[in-house]
Amino acid sequence: MTKKLISLLLALVLVFSMASLAVISASAALDSNGRYVPSEGITETSRYYFAMPKYWYSEYTDTAGIYWWDGSDACGAVDGSGGTTSWPGYKAQVSDVEDVYYVDCPSDVSTVIWNNFVNGGEDKEAPIYTIAAQGNNAPVEYYSDGDSDLYPTEFFEAMQESYDGDKAALGDFADNFFEDPEYGLSFTMDNMIFVIDPELTSENFEGKMTYVGDWNFYFGEGWYGTYPTKEASEAAGTLKNVNDQPTTLPSVPVTPGEPTATTVPAPSPDATSAVGSDSTPDTTPGQGGTDNGAIPTGDVSTALILFVLLAAASGAIVLTRKKFN
Repeated sequence: MTKKLISLLLALVLVFSMASLAVISASAALDSNGRYVPSEGITETSRYYFAMPKYWYSEYTDTAGIYWWDGSDACGAVDGSGGTTSWPGYKAQVSDVEDVYYVDCPSDVSTVIWNNFVNGGEDKEAPIYTIAAQGNNAPVEYYSDGDSDLYPTEFFEAMQESYDGDKAALGDFADNFFEDPEYGLSFTMDNMIFVIDPELTSENFEGKMTYVGDWNFYFGEGWYGTYPTKEASEAAGTLKNVNDQPTTLPSVPVTPGEPTATTVPAPSPDATSAVGSDSTPDTTPGQGGTDNGAIPTGDVSTALILFVLLAAASGAIVLTRKKFN
């Protein structure tokens, strides 16, 4: 009888050990609050900030999300590559400034999509369909001359002079600038902030909005601008604060966008391009989610794994009883 009990206990220990390992594996890229942190082994990251518009919040969400489909910790892509995390991706970390979020993103990621961590699904009659909000595809490798209207040729010429000299005009972003052999002076988005521009026309396809935004130099405490120093941005008239953002979406004409697939596009082969196809990678409602009761993708995987393993444990107990009774 003792041997039978020992065998049963060993089987249970093995099952629950596997369950614990599965939970750790399924949540490898999430912290205790369910927000993204780089998986173990990722040593090179860049920090990207996001100023979430106040009109992106709703009864469905109180946080920002971020999605990428290439590089480390990738979410699932349409070609079957990447990971198992579905749209809207990961919850972003909360900064010490209201409405400002950030992510320490693996450096091998080329493009991210900021969103309000709501999966709108595909039912156009459902209220959540139009509440789900996302920005345009945001390249995170680097900008060169011609990649963004915010940074015209004159900007790069001024930065080139400083880059070749004392680098004073580059401020705390001096390490962001480098000479690309093909595109010339360029800068990375490390420690920059992605800001939605409410004055730009949003693209609308069948009621689904894609909000247009771009990268700005971030100076902390909610301040940002289009020059690497706060003083230069103020002199240029581009210094702003996240508190300046409207609380509701301004009434601006909406230009219908081109038909857009409801899946994530493949990354652009042009790493310097600031223009990519805008995506609405929705999946079955309920995947992804918020703090208000929807189930995050990682928790779904964990729940399924635990269900299978616990079912196996129950089966082991039943079989043991039948065998030894």
